[in-house]
Amino acid sequence: MNLVLLRNRPHFGAQITSIPVLYFFFQNYSNQTPITLLSKSNVAWIYNQLPWVKECIHSENKFDDFKKIKHCDNLLNLRPSNRFPIILYKLIKGGKVFDFVKNDFLINLTSEKHNVLCDTEYRALAYLKIFIKDEEVLLPALAAPFLALMHDSELTLSKAELNILMMPGGGAGEIKKWGINNFLIVGKLIADELGKTCHIHVLLGPDEEKEIQYTQELNSENVSLHVNTPLHDIAKLVDHCDLTIANDCGPSHIAQCMQKPYIGLFREPNTEWFHSHAKSVKVLPAKGQDIKTITTRSVTEFAVNLLKSQA
Repeated sequence: MNLVLLRNRPHFGAQITSIPVLYFFFQNYSNQTPITLLSKSNVAWIYNQLPWVKECIHSENKFDDFKKIKHCDNLLNLRPSNRFPIILYKLIKGGKVFDFVKNDFLINLTSEKHNVLCDTEYRALAYLKIFIKDEEVLLPALAAPFLALMHDSELTLSKAELNILMMPGGGAGEIKKWGINNFLIVGKLIADELGKTCHIHVLLGPDEEKEIQYTQELNSENVSLHVNTPLHDIAKLVDHCDLTIANDCGPSHIAQCMQKPYIGLFREPNTEWFHSHAKSVKVLPAKGQDIKTITTRSVTEFAVNLLKSQA
């Protein structure tokens, strides 16, 4: 059995950033046998969408964890503070451990491969660096699971001259939301600036009732609403669109991992949650200001410049 100890945080984004390393672990260390996950949160609804995951077990204490750990052959640990069970597993079972750690003190005694936590590094990359140090290999591995997933999508999408994916939601509430109206204004401004017809895809979670109602009431043929969308369809939307503009939200990490043109709107730097690359832009308000003080004009300028650079 090949087992993964998932990060303790329950948030959607924290789970999405784990997917690339899970896929790499499955492809390279499990003989193509689906892997088993242990989580302290009830997040099976996310991982059950992945064909390379056998099951995601909600394990509420270390004793339950160890009952599973002692039967596995390869163990991937994504919990940097989780040292005692790892040491115990190595002593009793002697299997292979692949480890994400706070520091590398005596790490060679327990782990085959490892990476050390760095708070300024995009978390999905940090996990993959347990196995991969070469950036030419690292970046394709970051996108690989979502490219694989999108081939399972049956979503039918028509192509306009310009296609923009908007992610105006935010699981943490209003504090992280730029505002649905701002997103839609920017879509029109970008289209006008580039002189192109534009179709906007709005991606929202089922709890974002205000934004869902606002989008529905537009009743526009140039705006499509996607609610409660499975992972493979989100991946297809990202791949289909010329640009993604998003709040700091869980689904944004699919666009970031796929390394498609991306603009992220943040209320604070949050380097752990932003993948900086040639096609990405982070937009912040002035220090100490609300995210809603970011102007539509500034986001439009970033978007137009980014799209022109890809032409």
